[in-house]
Amino acid sequence: MHALLRPVWREPRPTDAPTRVWRDWLLVVLVPVAAALEGTLQADLPFRWLQVAVLCVLAPVLLWRRTRPLLVFVVWFGVLAVLGIVTGDGDGLYSAAFGLLLLPYAIVRWGSGVQAVAGLGVLLVSAVASMVLSPASPGDAIGGSAILLSSLALGAAARYRSRARAGELDQVAPRERENLARDLHDTVAHYVSAIAVRSRRRTRSPTPCRSWCTS
Repeated sequence: MHALLRPVWREPRPTDAPTRVWRDWLLVVLVPVAAALEGTLQADLPFRWLQVAVLCVLAPVLLWRRTRPLLVFVVWFGVLAVLGIVTGDGDGLYSAAFGLLLLPYAIVRWGSGVQAVAGLGVLLVSAVASMVLSPASPGDAIGGSAILLSSLALGAAARYRSRARAGELDQVAPRERENLARDLHDTVAHYVSAIAVRSRRRTRSPTPCRSWCTS
C-alpha cells in the first residue's frame, strides 16, 4: 500500500491553473441565489436562514478552489460539518452540492499529491461523521458516494489529460527546432553551392580584354 501511495504522495501541483473567468463569478452569485430561493420555498427546513447565511458566506471561497484547493476543501466541508452538528438534522440545503461537486474535483485536479491525500482523508472523516450523526438510507449513501467518486474520477482524468498534452508539447518543440535547423541548413547549403557554381563560371569565362587581344 505504501508503494502505491508513494508516487501519488510525491506528485507536485500543476502549474497551468487558469485565472478566474466569468464562470467563477457566476458561480459565486448562483450559490447564494439558489440558497435563498431554497430557503424561501422550504419552510419546514430546520435553521433554514442560518444555512442560507452560511452558504452566502462560503460562496466566495470557491474562487480560490484552484490556487488553494486544500484550504477551500477543508473550510467548506468543515463549516458544513459544524453546521450539521448545530442543526442536529440530516436535512440541508441542496445548494451545498455545488461544493460537493466542485471541490473533490478541484483538489485532485489542482492540488499536490499531499493535498489530494489530505483532502480525501478529510472527506472520509466527514462522511463517517455524517453517517454516525445522521444515518442515511442505503440509496442516499450509494448516490452520494457515486457523486463524490465521479467528481474525483473526473479530476484525475483531467489532470492526466493535461499532463499527457504537456508531454506531447515537450516532444513537439525539439522536433520543430530540429526541422527548422534542417531547413535552414538546406537553404544555406543551396545558396553556398549556387555562389560556388557562379564563381566557377566567372573564373572559367575569358575576360573581354583577353578576347580582344587574341583577335
